[in-house]
Amino acid sequence: MLSTDPWLDRLHGASILSLFKALTGLKYRVKVLLPSASNKIIENEFLSVIGLKVKKYAPLFTLISLYKRNLRFVLKEKPSALIFDFPMLPLFLLTRILYKSKGIMLILSRPVGEKGFLGWLHFLHFRLSLMLGRLFVNAITAISPFEASEFSKLGKIPRHKMILVSSPLGEEFEKFNLSEDVNELRIRLGFDMLLGRKVLLYHGVLDEQKGILQLLELFNKSFEKDEEIVFLIVGNGPAKDAVEKFIRQNKANNIVLMPPLPYSKMPELIAACNIGVVFLPDSHWWKYQCPTKLLEFLAVGKPVIASNLPGVKWIGANSPLVTYVDCWSPNSFREGLSKLITNLQQIELQTTDARRDIISRFSSEVIALRMEQLINSFQASR
Repeated sequence: MLSTDPWLDRLHGASILSLFKALTGLKYRVKVLLPSASNKIIENEFLSVIGLKVKKYAPLFTLISLYKRNLRFVLKEKPSALIFDFPMLPLFLLTRILYKSKGIMLILSRPVGEKGFLGWLHFLHFRLSLMLGRLFVNAITAISPFEASEFSKLGKIPRHKMILVSSPLGEEFEKFNLSEDVNELRIRLGFDMLLGRKVLLYHGVLDEQKGILQLLELFNKSFEKDEEIVFLIVGNGPAKDAVEKFIRQNKANNIVLMPPLPYSKMPELIAACNIGVVFLPDSHWWKYQCPTKLLEFLAVGKPVIASNLPGVKWIGANSPLVTYVDCWSPNSFREGLSKLITNLQQIELQTTDARRDIISRFSSEVIALRMEQLINSFQASR
């Protein structure tokens, strides 16, 4: 696996790591190379994950550095099958010429809403990679059927080459004990100020493009004077300062911002809250996204209030835990949330089945089996 995305440094990199561990459980030897802010190496008998340290993560500098080191890697290993993200396509083409390697272009994310000339270049690069992939790559992945359809149109790719490989659910969520008491978890996490209150949770990257400020406005207009309902935001990102400013200017005592927790603590964090919030803007860039946080909320059996968007609904489907809101209006948000709060005890009775369903669709083991079938199909076609 060759990656230009430093996912090992990020919170949800642990869920991608779970996928590769699951592949080793199927007796594959997996080697992963990717950029990192520090030299990180995870190795056992079947898995080797090497974070190639770059002095400063700048796209061009990093890409050149990665190409040099990854070239040495492929010349040494002579891989029969190579999984790579789209910037590594030229290196795959070389291995295909030299060793007749099979290739999977793994797309767990794509260029999103970048502005200006550089954004246009990045999107053009992505589209050209899809078009070349149509000719030389054995399979191209997408995280949802909607993105598979979009990529197929962008690159004129036959649908049989588009394979669904969703973002996996981390093993920490599959193993979590649902019987943990909410208030005991809050005390353990140092959230004493939340004891006895109804807590909404938004966790992840704080980004204005994802609508975090719109979401704050929505909550504040709906529950401005309700001290019994708390909106807990856990994360960091480019909009952190704007979030802090909003809280100060509006004297929003029922909005609490906290720094991110380690991934190992995320199941406890979610279990310590009452309702998850998964909202994305209804725009071309976000409407087909499949938020990993939704998988995590459902795996811990938490009710969720979510945007009524195709990608979100593909994950949530008809789950009794998910309430979809059609528009970003205080009335819709207040009504949907009030309904959830009123029916919390009744909804919690349906937690086990909902959790089982989400794990059966998105666990690391399930996604790994899907990739094994794909690799076996390459071998059968030789």
